[in-house]
Amino acid sequence: MRRSIKKDINLNKLKTGCSPCMREAQMMKKKISNRKISDIQMSEIKDIVSSIFKKN
Repeated sequence: MRRSIKKDINLNKLKTGCSPCMREAQMMKKKISNRKISDIQMSEIKDIVSSIFKKN
C-alpha cells in the first residue's frame, strides 16, 4: 500500500468551510435568530461563545 501525500489546506480560503465549522455556525445562527447584535444581551453572548468550547 502506498502512502498518499498529505496536502495542506488553508481553511480560510475555502468557500464553504469544513463541516464542523459549518455546523457550529448554523447553531450560532439559530441561537441569534435574526436579531441585531445590539439586541442580544451580554449573558446570551457569553452562553453562545462558551457553548463553542464545551466538549460534547
